[in-house]
Amino acid sequence: MNTYYKFSKYFIIFIFSTTICYANQPSTKTLNNFHLESNLGIRMLTNYSSSATAADLNTIDYKSPNEAFLYSFAIPGMGQLYIGAKYGYIYTAAEIALLTTYFLMRNNATNIRDDYRQVVRDNVSFIGPGSFENWDPIEDYEHATQYETWSNPYSGDDNEAGRKTIERTGKWYWSDMDPEYKNTKHGDIPEGAGSRKYRIEAYDLRQKANDTFKSARTILGIVIMNHVVSAIEARISTKRWNMKQAESDGFQLDVQTDISDGNFSSALVLRKSF
Repeated sequence: MNTYYKFSKYFIIFIFSTTICYANQPSTKTLNNFHLESNLGIRMLTNYSSSATAADLNTIDYKSPNEAFLYSFAIPGMGQLYIGAKYGYIYTAAEIALLTTYFLMRNNATNIRDDYRQVVRDNVSFIGPGSFENWDPIEDYEHATQYETWSNPYSGDDNEAGRKTIERTGKWYWSDMDPEYKNTKHGDIPEGAGSRKYRIEAYDLRQKANDTFKSARTILGIVIMNHVVSAIEARISTKRWNMKQAESDGFQLDVQTDISDGNFSSALVLRKSF
């Protein structure tokens, strides 16, 4: 589990650092405008503007694909909404649903884990001195559910590792085991003679807790994937949005001199970019 979270953390840092560096690169527009000029019917206009007056109605604001990427990487869907794409709400809704599911599942797994540890505390008795206060919260509780007696493979007093374990955990046994076998080594106990009900109850709860934690981590992985997919899609969509705007780059109005009737007069020319 620790390895998974470390990988997720470093993956997010790598993606975020890379995108910030890329976003700082200057963007260039390679859009070329070609103008089609009307001759206003049979009137012929000169090729220059009168008094250099022009009204440019080209007010298109091109969007930054890098900004869209960062917006959606931070909050899925925001990059899509940045260009007015309403389907960005789908990514945002998915993020909320996934995070809610993750926290609910993780909280549920924690409660189940506490339940199985409580079963251990309620139904394990010590031979001589011993206290649950000294138990490792992961290792010792799990070992207690794996074996039918107090004797797990390395807790015997005939080796250094076993002696250290006994010093920490004390000698213990499940309260519903046959008292005849309390001081018998694990391998010498006949099958089925040890603890059954309480140990199996704790074991099943532990397995359920581990499975729920695993499912929660899977949901967290999907959350990370939602960020990445939304960010990449936002960048691609922003590029397409800019290209679409370039294809209909607005209109330009230009005031030119009309000499078709022999007199100098102004005429309004409409220009369109293609």
